[in-house]
Order: sequence, then C-alpha cells, then structure tokens
Amino acid sequence: MILCKRYERLRSRDFEYEVTMSVVERLSVEQLAQQCAEAVEAAHFEQPSCYELMRRAFAEYNVDALTHVYQCYEQQVRTWVKGHNHFARTGESAEYFVRKTFSLCYFALRGPRFAHFPSVGHVLAYLKLSVHSVITQYLRDKRLWRVSPPSTEALEFSDLSREIQLAEMWTNLCTLLPDERDRLLARYVFVLDLKPRQIIELYPGLWNDLRELSIALYRIRQVLRSDETFRQWLLTDDATV
Repeated sequence: MILCKRYERLRSRDFEYEVTMSVVERLSVEQLAQQCAEAVEAAHFEQPSCYELMRRAFAEYNVDALTHVYQCYEQQVRTWVKGHNHFARTGESAEYFVRKTFSLCYFALRGPRFAHFPSVGHVLAYLKLSVHSVITQYLRDKRLWRVSPPSTEALEFSDLSREIQLAEMWTNLCTLLPDERDRLLARYVFVLDLKPRQIIELYPGLWNDLRELSIALYRIRQVLRSDETFRQWLLTDDATV
C-alpha cells in the first residue's frame, strides 16, 4: 500500500512537471532567469525554469541564457571550489576555477550532447565533476610546465580527455546506483550539499523519516567506497548525518 501511494505521488509529480515544462518553454530568457534565481535562493533545485534556462544556454547556444546560468550557479560552484581538498595547493583564486569549470562544462554539454542531461541535477552533478577535474588537472599541468610549456595539440587533447573522463565517471555512478531514489539521494548529499534533515523537509514523501534516509545514505556510501575513483574525491566531503 505504501509503495502504491509513493508510485502515485511520483506519477503525479511527473505529470505536473510535464505541464510546467510546457509553460516555461514559452517564457523569455529574462523571465526564466528571474524564476531560476528565486528557485536557487530557495533551494528548489529541480525548478523547470532552471532546466529550460540551461537547455537554451547549452543546447541552443543562447549567450544571454548562458550568462544567467553562470550568475545563478556561480556561488554554488565557488563553494565547491573552496571546499575541494586540493584547492589551497593551487595558489589560484576561486574565481579562476569557477570560470574554468563553466568553460569545461559548456564545451562538454553544448549542442546535441545536452540531451544526455535530462534534469537540473544531472547538470549540477557534471558541474561538480568539472570542479574536481579542473583543479586536479591544474596541479598536474603546473608541475609539467616547470619543465616545458605544453603545445596547443597537448592542451586540446587534455580538454578532450577531461570530457571523456567526466562522462565515464557519470556513467559509472549510474551503474553503481541503478535505483533512481539512490541516485537522487546521492545527488542531494554529494552534489547539492544538503543535510539529511534538509532533504526530508524539502522532498517529503520520498523517504518515510530521517532514519530510513540515513540507512539508505549509509548503504550508498558503502557502495561508492568500493569504487576507487569515487573514494578518492566524491566522498571527501561526506555530509554529516
């Protein structure tokens, strides 16, 4: 009975989401940007207006939309940069890596590639992966440049390698966590930096109570720790239960 009720709630949400998306598609970039900024401020991460803004920015190459996406999520990316274990070693400003992160993400998601990112959460997860990538690559390049500057061909190959690596990591995450609710919980905790109590308050109904959520989160952490890549970086900022 409980599972049936949850299923009905999820179906209802899907229907409401589809209806809302049909509405936001008719909004201007400025209207989308205003709604998205308000949603980010209120921690409503799956706001359809935010996804439509991202779609126009990445899939349609809309420069104004891209500017607003940067403005809406700049603070979140800066928080991830400053919280990275190796950021202090770089000697660079947080702004430098914020710009590099958005640049890498844009070239990875633009055009038809955006179709592989069906939600705001998928895009934000890729942004966080990009933060890790640009910081670690910077440290590698810094050591190499002391010997000799890299060629243009080497830089292009490096950018391509980062895109492939990030795509593989996201695919690996989905393989490790085949259950959609586990993916959602992992995104809320590890990507959006939400605490379990915040998740219960913001997304009621997906988990019965804090204990059920905590057990699910513990299981997810155990699964991710079995993977070398995720053990190295994703779990360095484990949320406190």
